[in-house]
Amino acid sequence: MGCETKSLTLNRRALLQGAAATAGGLLLAGGERAAAQGTTSKVVAWETGYLGFFFFVVLQEALKRKVESLGLEFVGKDANGDANAQVNDWNSLLLQKPRYLISDALDSELLIPLSKKAKSLGVPLGMVDTVLTGGEVAASVTFDNKQSGVMAAEKTAELLTKKHGSPKGSVLNNYGSLTAVALRDRKDGFEDTLKSKYPDIEIISRPQNNQHEQALAVVSATLRERPDLDAIHMPTDIFVVDARKALETQKRLFPVGHEKHIILTSIDASPNALEWVKAGEIDADIAQDPIAYVEIVVDLLEEYTLKGKPVPTGPYENKKYFWEKGTIADSPSGPLLTIPPYFLTKENADDPRHWANVVTQVWKMQQNAG
Repeated sequence: MGCETKSLTLNRRALLQGAAATAGGLLLAGGERAAAQGTTSKVVAWETGYLGFFFFVVLQEALKRKVESLGLEFVGKDANGDANAQVNDWNSLLLQKPRYLISDALDSELLIPLSKKAKSLGVPLGMVDTVLTGGEVAASVTFDNKQSGVMAAEKTAELLTKKHGSPKGSVLNNYGSLTAVALRDRKDGFEDTLKSKYPDIEIISRPQNNQHEQALAVVSATLRERPDLDAIHMPTDIFVVDARKALETQKRLFPVGHEKHIILTSIDASPNALEWVKAGEIDADIAQDPIAYVEIVVDLLEEYTLKGKPVPTGPYENKKYFWEKGTIADSPSGPLLTIPPYFLTKENADDPRHWANVVTQVWKMQQNAG
């Protein structure tokens, strides 16, 4: 894919940040190395936070396919949910002096010192999905996580109004790890909207820390404590399977439209979610696009960064993707393309540009439970 269609616990974190800063500082003296150094390599490095979750498997597969289509070599590492391991992975990959390093962050602050180390080594850095809140990043691609939370909140209020005659009731927000800015923004978007606009909707805010066992335990406990629970919001489809399991175990899983149905909303628009939407088993799912993230960040690095040109800011258009239009803007870490969220619906579910349809129909991948 080319760019021919575009128009342009805190203590623990502090300790790890200190370690990362030290590692980054060791090579700052080499900051004069040519920025083009990475272009001599044909190796593209990838580091992901989780490969146990399907969304991140897709990120990796999309990058591998893109890299190989350019005649380049792919190497990757998996931190398996451990922010300390991710620091170690970055250090190891940077020592290999790859063409560039692409990653999704487990902790949006912890990796900032290493982004500066990458620049000192002349290795361009691209971030996708969960980006950094500062540092030196050549190009980042994500979607409007806060707006996705807002959209989920508004849909929940709409459905509660339909159920009760006014926006009232109770909703469990089983939010994810707050070290990741993406999940912080989703939580803030969801909860701030309900608090500011819908005071009669009770928010039961409980964490699952990106763990299936904890998500299942939290939803199960809440269902037992609150027989009157009206709605559940999960911050990602990865953990909807746990919510559905809890509902099914307690014999409270009913389809949309049933009088006993508990409203269920989520974010990602995964292959599983696409089937749930089509079958009327989930009320709303908001789409992001992992395939676009990695394909576009490679395009930006190849067409601008490696040629010594800044990534241009302004409108971005690419009709290869369902969302078609986004915006590249300056951010604390560098140029950031933000992709707009949208609802996956029964009406648009068959569009071949949805990432869920690409991975299942074109790549012939099957989603596991998460």
